[in-house]
Amino acid sequence: MKIVFFTFYYPPDLCAGSFRAISLAKFLSRRLGVNDELHIITTHPNRYQNHRVKADNIEIDGKVTVHRISVPGHKSGMLSQTRTFSVYALAAYKLCKNLGPNFIIGTTSRLMTGVLTGISARRLGCRYFIDLRDIFSETISDLLSRKSKLLGFLSKSTFSFLEKWLFNKASGVNVVSEGFPRYFRDKGIDTSDWLFFPNGVDREFIGLSSIEKNRQNSVKTILYAGNIGSGQGLETILPHIAKLIGNKYRFLIVGDGSTNSLLRSAIKSENVKNIEILPPVKREKLIEYYQDADILFLHLNDIPAFRRVLPSKIFEYAALGKPIVAGLSGYSAQFLSDHVPYACLFNPGDTVGAESCILEAINIDISEKAVEGFIKIYSREYIMDKMANQLMTIMDDSK
Repeated sequence: MKIVFFTFYYPPDLCAGSFRAISLAKFLSRRLGVNDELHIITTHPNRYQNHRVKADNIEIDGKVTVHRISVPGHKSGMLSQTRTFSVYALAAYKLCKNLGPNFIIGTTSRLMTGVLTGISARRLGCRYFIDLRDIFSETISDLLSRKSKLLGFLSKSTFSFLEKWLFNKASGVNVVSEGFPRYFRDKGIDTSDWLFFPNGVDREFIGLSSIEKNRQNSVKTILYAGNIGSGQGLETILPHIAKLIGNKYRFLIVGDGSTNSLLRSAIKSENVKNIEILPPVKREKLIEYYQDADILFLHLNDIPAFRRVLPSKIFEYAALGKPIVAGLSGYSAQFLSDHVPYACLFNPGDTVGAESCILEAINIDISEKAVEGFIKIYSREYIMDKMANQLMTIMDDSK
């Protein structure tokens, strides 16, 4: 069996998609037969402009070969990302065709990696599986509708058509949020056989101890680590919260993204002094920031698409056993409410509610049993091990 795995991001790139992809590849590789091959077709690191790490064009580790394609840099804008993906897609298809796979896997948050998977499989006469990490048709239309209702309508119609074609022909589909299937059922897609294997807690974030400091006298640190984009809407809320809570607290933002400049402009405009923004860092350094933090912060804009998602950051945060302050709605809010008792929720965009949550969170007593219970259920290794089993079954049925 020769398997091709399309994933736009892969380590050493730093993002949820890359960490999920390498974990799935790891557990699939353990199940390969003597003559089986797994070929991962990805890009050279390009997630963040200010975090470029060199990697080999080809890496071979036993039955697993990683092929990296050089792509032009992008500034997280739609046009530059389209250009970057187009270069990847053309080169990835050509490489896939030369490899001649029996089965193709695609992990996708922005749909087009999934479409690349579907088109490649159809042209090469093999079956495929989609790991779906976002509802692209709804997300893009919701964001574009803010600028133009016509653009929003056209994008939703186009991408909904592609989703229906892609999922109806797939041998299997996995979703990372149980909020997804209902949306697709309403679009006439049969989701009865879909799988649910969410993101999870990586081993690096298990069993960490806090850095000791004089909590009574120190300024409390509220940490946000991750993408700074239109989905998070940090520029719309953080400067206002920082003003409200005053200088006894400071926000530390570790990350980058398309709205970084908007966030910096909003901080300057509001003359806020208690927010610091740092570029993305490797996980080893990020762990130090996590250990030093008093509160972990999360926020998504209040648009329909984000009421269905389950951010990967939730799993990382929950494993750390620290108070979480989250501006979420819909499924992710319900998930936190059900599984993470040390999380305090406020409505997205509600600065007064966020301030109240922060003041409440700093005094939360966190049960070690609750943290251990969450990790036991949502360990990434446990989840990916089960998912790899299901994938092998689907591949065997497709022979």
